[in-house]
Amino acid sequence: MAASAPVPYSERDRPVSPSEGGGQAGSAWVIASCRVRVLCACPVCALCVPDLWVVGQWLVMSSSSRLAPPWTRDPAFRGRVLVCDGAMGTMLHSAGVPLDHPVCELNLSQPRLVRDLHAAYLAAGADIVQTNTFDANRPRLTRAGLQDQVAEITIAGARLAREAVDESGRPALVAGSVGPVIGTAAPRIGEDTRAAMLAAQIAALADWVDVILLETFGDIDSLTQAVQVALTECDLPVFAQATFGDDGRTLRGEPPAAVAAAMSTLDVATVGVNCTVGPTALRGVVQQLAGACPLPVSVQPNAGVPRRLGRQLRYAHNTEYFAECARRFVADGATIVGGCCGTTPAHIRAVARAVAGLTPGRQLGPAGPATPQARPRPAVRAAPPPVSRREPVTWPHAGRFVILAGMPVPRVQDMTEFETKAGQLKSAGADLLAITNRDRPAVRINPVAAAAVLRERLGTEVLLQMEAADRSLAALEADLLGAYALGVQMVVCRSGIPRVAGNYPDPGSLWDVDAVRLISVLAGLNDGLDWRGVPTPDQTRFVIGASLDTSAADAGRELDRAEEKARAGAHFLLTDVIYDPDSSVRILSGLRDRGIDLPVIIALAPFDPPTAIAQHLHEFPEVSPPPPVLAALRGGEDVAHRIDPALETVHKLGGLASGVLIHAPAGPDERMARLLARIARSRPPGGAA
Repeated sequence: MAASAPVPYSERDRPVSPSEGGGQAGSAWVIASCRVRVLCACPVCALCVPDLWVVGQWLVMSSSSRLAPPWTRDPAFRGRVLVCDGAMGTMLHSAGVPLDHPVCELNLSQPRLVRDLHAAYLAAGADIVQTNTFDANRPRLTRAGLQDQVAEITIAGARLAREAVDESGRPALVAGSVGPVIGTAAPRIGEDTRAAMLAAQIAALADWVDVILLETFGDIDSLTQAVQVALTECDLPVFAQATFGDDGRTLRGEPPAAVAAAMSTLDVATVGVNCTVGPTALRGVVQQLAGACPLPVSVQPNAGVPRRLGRQLRYAHNTEYFAECARRFVADGATIVGGCCGTTPAHIRAVARAVAGLTPGRQLGPAGPATPQARPRPAVRAAPPPVSRREPVTWPHAGRFVILAGMPVPRVQDMTEFETKAGQLKSAGADLLAITNRDRPAVRINPVAAAAVLRERLGTEVLLQMEAADRSLAALEADLLGAYALGVQMVVCRSGIPRVAGNYPDPGSLWDVDAVRLISVLAGLNDGLDWRGVPTPDQTRFVIGASLDTSAADAGRELDRAEEKARAGAHFLLTDVIYDPDSSVRILSGLRDRGIDLPVIIALAPFDPPTAIAQHLHEFPEVSPPPPVLAALRGGEDVAHRIDPALETVHKLGGLASGVLIHAPAGPDERMARLLARIARSRPPGGAA
């Protein structure tokens, strides 16, 4: 037989199961297919069917059996420590790939770069190479518009790793890398949906790899779910790896012994740890994993702590130290050693030399039950959702038109005047206080601290407006959890405006965080999930608000954005400052037409000077200046300093709104208290829902 060139895999190449025509329906058959295209020597076949896909063999197995692992068939893998490869993502980023680009896409756009990296690790002495598919799942690819190419990207990545192994001329295993199905844009992915996404990726890998490697899972439930999906989707050995922090616990706070105990009840080949921290923090983790279960242990630490330099991350070049740590890991009970973020072929070469000749305490054995009486494979189930101990969060002021007094964030450390003014506005008729931050470049007190002070000292609800610009989700989440602990639970999420220092915005700004993602994070915290989708010990009860621009030039686009915010988990909407009520009606009415039934708080700034109004209308993008306001400005009429127009606006829009926020002037001004009192005496009945 003469082998032909490889051709792309397609659905027609999938082996046919017995129940589909290849054997008796209902039989417990498993097909082991050989992905080699050949030309048959038979003259009849050469004439009739010149190109054949050959099925290597049919294996009749019980429903609880597994395919024999490759290390039991090849003596090259027996009786020694196996070396896994190192980083894929950080190596590709160091080659110039942007940090926000999904590296798995390079399987299609730059396949030689990926294959050459596999080859470098094999040349360094790796016994296991991982496919470049860690992030090849739908949520991670959605941000790059590649959500419909999961199978194509995954299969391409597996083939590149297989080709590199074949070309190396040495025995090595291909591990299909599968990461957790989480997305910072939507951490609240349903359990059934998550299982289906895992299944799609694992099924695409199964025909091309030797093992399935589940890596960097932050909690036991999500790792358990992934293992169960893998055991159902394929008959390959499964390596299960969780990730631990400096405290020696998972991202959810679980100890290594709990992870080992959970994995030992499943049909996995190894249990292990990878990523997040360097070697030092993982020695105790490896020891606890090895001490808590009989499974072989794998360990793949990061090179150390990353440092960000512009658009790239840098790690310590510590190959000899890393290699010595690998020897210690073996002494602690590890059977497989390798590297994760920041490690390079130089690290793996040093590790391979360091562990050569060492005998692991535990051998990789045959996967699957040893006897027919062994424990059957568990049925696939989704990871259990967080237990909801409380009623769902809703708008707490339904049926009532609420009045909010907006307080500028103080710029001085002495907050006595700030507290006094807030108390006066509350006494004048404000139901709630709101922290506003309209002077962006100014030095000022942290808004979270200001809100917490008012909440504690005045005993009233405080609305906090949080901007996402220039902030990471992790930092935003930390601030908001701090606010929640101090009693601030009502938050309006805004995309915000980037801070400018000098001629240009900070080139290192984190532009990937916007209002929708921040809303999703808060909704996730209410469901017991952090910004990564990892379960948290507790649930919050944030009342989540979103901004609404009633002066947007493109009303349809603004309404689309409002729908997106509602789907992400918003409980109410807060408008930008309204200067012309008539032009605002189109957006507010459009909400009802779209079926967006969230309460709306209208915002007014009647004490703004005309220059501030002009700035908003002319210097903010995508704002449509209403003609009446422009005419008033040109005529010199001071429309912002009158109380009566503000009252008229409240009553004109009251049927479309559930409340009003009045922005207070920066300095002392008794007119603010008079306006609040008049609104309180004549507030619209009820509140639009």
